[in-house]
Amino acid sequence: MRQFWIVPGSENNWQQALTARGIWGLEDKPLDKIYWLALAPDDILLFYVTGKVKGIVGYGVLRAKFRQEVPLWDAEIKEGHAKWPLRFEFDVEFLLPQNRWTQDKIPLAGGGHFRQPLFLRERDEVFDIIKQLNPSVDLKSFEGDFVSAPISELEETSPTHEQIKKWLLDIGRFQGYVADVEFPMGTERLDTVWRRLPESVPTYVFEVQVGGDLYHALGKLKHAYDIWNSRIFLVGSSGDMPLVNKLLSGTFHEIKPFLRFIETPKIQQLHQSKRNIFDIERQLGLMP
Repeated sequence: MRQFWIVPGSENNWQQALTARGIWGLEDKPLDKIYWLALAPDDILLFYVTGKVKGIVGYGVLRAKFRQEVPLWDAEIKEGHAKWPLRFEFDVEFLLPQNRWTQDKIPLAGGGHFRQPLFLRERDEVFDIIKQLNPSVDLKSFEGDFVSAPISELEETSPTHEQIKKWLLDIGRFQGYVADVEFPMGTERLDTVWRRLPESVPTYVFEVQVGGDLYHALGKLKHAYDIWNSRIFLVGSSGDMPLVNKLLSGTFHEIKPFLRFIETPKIQQLHQSKRNIFDIERQLGLMP
């Protein structure tokens, strides 16, 4: 059964943990070790930033735990030894951009004065926090345990816009990127983006075309390329290609050399392959 935890830490330590692609650590003390031993794969973690922020800025899913004596955080490097050797890895499911941590964080009732390394919380309380933090989230994805499909099994029904975005989100995380859906770009929202670091601009930007406004989707991709020099991708069906080519030869000719078109089945196949490899690596303890 999944457990739900609040993980408190300083702003500097969270920056480093997220830059290290999702690693956190606890002290090797009796109480801390009890919490560490209680953690299990697929537990939900809420990232609480102490200090000036005083609130939850993101959440993720625990991947694995391990002991490591190699200094990682600044304080450890300065002292020359691992202060927090009881470590665990996690995948970031959602994270506010760092410049919005103070403004958009979710505070905890009763404040945030912590004297222990982790806090176990009820599912409903955590779901409420997650929904406040990310209103577009599908909470059903956090219920129960995920069971991956056999390698040969793929969905036969036509995927929805939201399903394709979720596949792209997962693929980005399997690749080691900070991935987000509905990423803000001025007054617009981009379907899915991948960033190298939590504070960086999107390196990859994806717009999904499933019965939507193709002109608008290309417009957003062009703007992302103009302001961030992002790698831009349009995901859709082969039937969209004639209109895509027409628009790329006219209104959007400037991004024609840079835009990549990916047919939806390719995204589905890639997601299934990545998912299967990820599950096998996790079972064998060979996570990258």
